[in-house]
This record gives sequence, structure tokens and C-alpha cells, in this order.
Amino acid sequence: MARVLKPQRARLVVVRHGIAESKKGWSGPDAERPLVARGRRQAARLPKIVPPSWPDRIISSPALRCRQTIEPLAGRAGKPVEISDALATDAGKAAVELCRELLASSAPGSTVVLCTHREVMEVLLPGLVEDFAGRHPRRSGVGAKGGAWVLHFSKGRLRDLDYRGPAA
Repeated sequence: MARVLKPQRARLVVVRHGIAESKKGWSGPDAERPLVARGRRQAARLPKIVPPSWPDRIISSPALRCRQTIEPLAGRAGKPVEISDALATDAGKAAVELCRELLASSAPGSTVVLCTHREVMEVLLPGLVEDFAGRHPRRSGVGAKGGAWVLHFSKGRLRDLDYRGPAA
């Protein structure tokens, strides 16, 4: 296990991208699959479940559907969307390492919002629980497309996980 870094007080918000074109029905590259109408509504309503006053940084997978999901929140928050391959579909444990680095380098009291995929969340959420809560994660799932997990950290520990379902 990698060294666990000690965030003083911080919040990570992990958003699962909104509903996109189906994999089976899409003939282009997977990274270019866009949101469908319902996914665009989920994105437009994301600021209802993640207040625009929260983010200090917003980071997205390079996939179009993730960028489209997070852009309305970024616009309302007045923050740029940073792109990270550590949140791409095949990132695996790189997403956990990214979060460790973010927690170690973020100012106390800051919030970082991430937008990623189910495949990443299946590794990321249990990895953070195990690293920062000191217990084996219970299987809680990743939540619905367009939903978000809010993770509260204090004094080097994960203190609370709060799931917020999509607003559309």
C-alpha cells in the first residue's frame, strides 16, 4: 500500500458522468460519446446537488461525456475544467493516487470536484475508504449516472461519505 498522506480538512466530490449515448449504438471512439438529452439535463442540474460555491478545483476525465457533465457546474462556479488521464475509463489505481496527491497538496478547507466513470469509481471509492478510513470498504456501489459522492476528510481520516443522487 502506498504511503497515506494526511489532509487536514478537505472535501472531494466524485461525480459519475451523466447518461451518454449507448456503447452499442455509438460507432465513433468511446472517448467521444456525448451525453444524451437526459444526461444534458443531469449536467444542467448538477449545481443543485453540488453547490457552485464549493469547488476550488474541477478535474475531469478527458472523455467528452465527463466534460459535458461537469461544464455547467464549472461555469456556475467560475472555475476552469482541468483534464486528467488519471480519471479516464482505464485509469484504475491512478485515480486513487491522484486523490492522494490532491488531498496532500490542497489548502485546508478546500473542495476538489472530479468527474469520472463507473469503472474508475469502482476502484477509487473503495481505495479511498481503505486508505483514509482504516477499514475494509463495504460494497456501496458507485451510484447512478449524474450522481455524486461527497467525501469529507479531517486530520488525515475519511470522516463521512454522502451520496447525492442525480437531480434529473
